[in-house]
Amino acid sequence: MKRKSTYKEICKLTLAAASIGVFSASAAEAVEIKDVLDSYVEATVLPTYSQMSDSAIEFNKAVAKLKESASDENLAKAAAAWSKVRTSWERSEAFLFGPAAFASLDPNLDSWPLDQSQLDSLIKAINEGRISIDAGYVRGGLGAAFRGFHAAEYLLFREGKVRKAAEMSKGELEYLAALAQVLTEDCVALESWWKGADKLSEGKSKILEEAEIETNGSYASEMKNAGNTGSRYESQKEAITEIFDGCIDIVDELVEAKLGTPAKTQNPLECESRHSGTSLIDAVDNLISVRNSYEGINSKGASLSALVSEKSKETDERVKASISSAIKSVKALKAPMFKNLKENKEGFKVAIAACEELSEALGKAKEVICE
Repeated sequence: MKRKSTYKEICKLTLAAASIGVFSASAAEAVEIKDVLDSYVEATVLPTYSQMSDSAIEFNKAVAKLKESASDENLAKAAAAWSKVRTSWERSEAFLFGPAAFASLDPNLDSWPLDQSQLDSLIKAINEGRISIDAGYVRGGLGAAFRGFHAAEYLLFREGKVRKAAEMSKGELEYLAALAQVLTEDCVALESWWKGADKLSEGKSKILEEAEIETNGSYASEMKNAGNTGSRYESQKEAITEIFDGCIDIVDELVEAKLGTPAKTQNPLECESRHSGTSLIDAVDNLISVRNSYEGINSKGASLSALVSEKSKETDERVKASISSAIKSVKALKAPMFKNLKENKEGFKVAIAACEELSEALGKAKEVICE
């Protein structure tokens, strides 16, 4: 979901302290911030975006096959491929800062809600031959609300189920194919912004070249070299704060919007990913994104969790327990969300409270590191 990116420094340490990353009396036992940043970028962020762009390429292929032969089998395969890309995206939402924000890739990939009536009008115009649709038209002629995950979702699903191929018009198939190509280009661009264009595979480089998309620099390098010349981060501490803020932001979005709004309004139309029925899957994946960011994926002891534990084991345990509790409480809700708002009324209270606790725990952990 499109969201406002935060980029703020809550506290500052001296450059010397931040550079050596020492948070205990024993330097030999200390976890160094540089190692945490390296691990976060190399083991969590880059693999997530690489998997997402790999899956997007497969989704594009599946849609192309569907367009060529519109069968229920091919439609089911395209829908499954969409879900796979979607999982990687939702598991990246704890790090929607940086390129996802400044290159407008978050809104272009995940703007919601859709203007369904306008979308239907567009499809009608394609069917009537008044608009010739292709990837170039989508990228250059349509706004964010007409592209990305949710536009593709609307074409693939209805009421939480994969559509029947016979229901899809020629215009819908053409539009879906154009959307899938642009979504793939955006996913590859996001990987390129982080990794660096020179580190992309030949196939992915060709995708960006053919779309005439250029990315500059390597955000991964900037984050890993925070505090040094060439990085937008003035200190390592600023980069660590950014990671914490990314986690807190997505948890707060669950509280205020993704779970909070449907719980309050009891309106099925307020449920993001309503057409595919995956609202709760999205929410769990968002919390997994927080867990991956905080505890690290294959971090080998270099993680935010390790930094916090070194200062306060109690605070670290609180965060980890809060993550587990939030995931458990969301999984306990009855799916699909849009059909079970009334049944989930009490469960929403538990899940939202668990997410609020997680946000507070993460805030406390940030304070522990920044004091």
